[in-house]
Amino acid sequence: NVLLRRYGSVLSIPANYTIIDEEDSLSILKKITETVETQEGFLKPSDIKKIFSLSVNTVESIKDVVNTRFPDNSPFIHRLETIWSSYQKTKRRHNLMDYDDLLLFCYKLLKNESVGAKISGNFRYILVDEYHDTNRLQSLILYQLARVNKNIMVVGDDAQSIYSFRGATINNIMEFTRIYPGAKIFYLDINYRSTPQILDFANKSISHNHIRYPKTLKSVREIGVKPVVVKCYSPKDEALFVSQRVFQLINSGIQPKDIGILFRSRYQSAELEIEISRLKIPYIVRGGIRFFEQAHIKDIMAYFRVLENIRDEVSWRRIFSQTEGIGSKTAERLVPYISGLKCFDELVEIAEKEEFGLRRATAVKSLVSLLKKIQGQKNMQKGITLIMDAGYSEYISKKYKDEIERYEDIEMLKEIASTYSSLEDFISAASLQEYAKGELTEGTSPLVLSTIHQAKGLEWKVVFIIGVSANHFPHPTSTMDIQALEEERRIFYVATTRAKEDLYITYFTRDFYR
Repeated sequence: NVLLRRYGSVLSIPANYTIIDEEDSLSILKKITETVETQEGFLKPSDIKKIFSLSVNTVESIKDVVNTRFPDNSPFIHRLETIWSSYQKTKRRHNLMDYDDLLLFCYKLLKNESVGAKISGNFRYILVDEYHDTNRLQSLILYQLARVNKNIMVVGDDAQSIYSFRGATINNIMEFTRIYPGAKIFYLDINYRSTPQILDFANKSISHNHIRYPKTLKSVREIGVKPVVVKCYSPKDEALFVSQRVFQLINSGIQPKDIGILFRSRYQSAELEIEISRLKIPYIVRGGIRFFEQAHIKDIMAYFRVLENIRDEVSWRRIFSQTEGIGSKTAERLVPYISGLKCFDELVEIAEKEEFGLRRATAVKSLVSLLKKIQGQKNMQKGITLIMDAGYSEYISKKYKDEIERYEDIEMLKEIASTYSSLEDFISAASLQEYAKGELTEGTSPLVLSTIHQAKGLEWKVVFIIGVSANHFPHPTSTMDIQALEEERRIFYVATTRAKEDLYITYFTRDFYR
């Protein structure tokens, strides 16, 4: 930013440009998309922005990014290129820069013959930490910054390169000596965190990767216990084992804050959160919110809550807000009637009053029909499927940019529902998990639940890695790609090396939805 404001004029960039955030960027893309003729199933602004950002940071064309990372969207390449062109013109016209622009134009500035060498000469020494997390464009910027004085030092661990989904590449650190001939490599292989047994386990797991520097971590700590691998039948059984073991550890004197439970994907913590809540163990979900507190889960649960309590106004409001044909004004007019409802048909009668209009009355009638179908199902799994098929699946796709993760959450919700014989017990379990946050009082040292990506750089005395099962971890999209599979192994390596003294790896044999 400083360099562009000072020297940007050589690239015809005014010094008074405005930096826009993600929200502003999406707003611009939304307006542009509305003016471009698109076909059904076209991408949302957030997905478009992700493709554009990857294109810039990986220094690849939009076509290449789509074909290699999002092949299902290949039919949209031409339209995406049109939107990209309009997006660039709009930003230039209004003197705007997004974060990707700052990097891209910084690189162009450093390559400029008139000022590039001058800027580079001002940087006598360059030090970069976490180099394994850098992307291709950042690597090119660093190369230009170091071209005059040629003094650059980077610190990184190839075994912890786990952010390719953001555009980071392990190639930067693996090819460093080729890019900078004469560079020296210093191996920092002494580990002060983990026991020899944990490091031996981690070293052996990562040794199966082909793209890596040959190194073996050594511990300075005394001999400890071997990591424990536990076979479970189902996610439910896994959650029961882990929660009970955590309970035992806490009773033995270990602080909850010294225990970390890690997982590959967010949905994998759902069963565990319920069991931990049953035992009244205080916990936090690092970098996120609890499973049953997520909006899409609360939306689904709202249908079941009104089946149990037809006068649940809060749940009715959630249902109305996501039902096509029932706007916020209609919802507000329906809500006063909720406290007096005795059956669903009464709601239809109310909606059929003249002042609500035919369209809204029809929407209410369809909603009531759906609720009756759910009520008639023998199990709650089928009820959730009915909700998804009735329009909620489309609602998620339109509203959220991370719909795939939310679909996974809902599949896990089905698995949880299948373990309860009654609607009352299912709702009680969900409510228990929601209200368990009340246990987090001042001075409490909560147990930590986290995705492995969110846990990078952290450590605990005891670590549980859960859900290390086929189709879950490794992630199913990686199993047919060697490079992706090697990254999954690096993710596992990062997880194992969070443990200081005790490490548990759990898996289940019954796959629940894939």
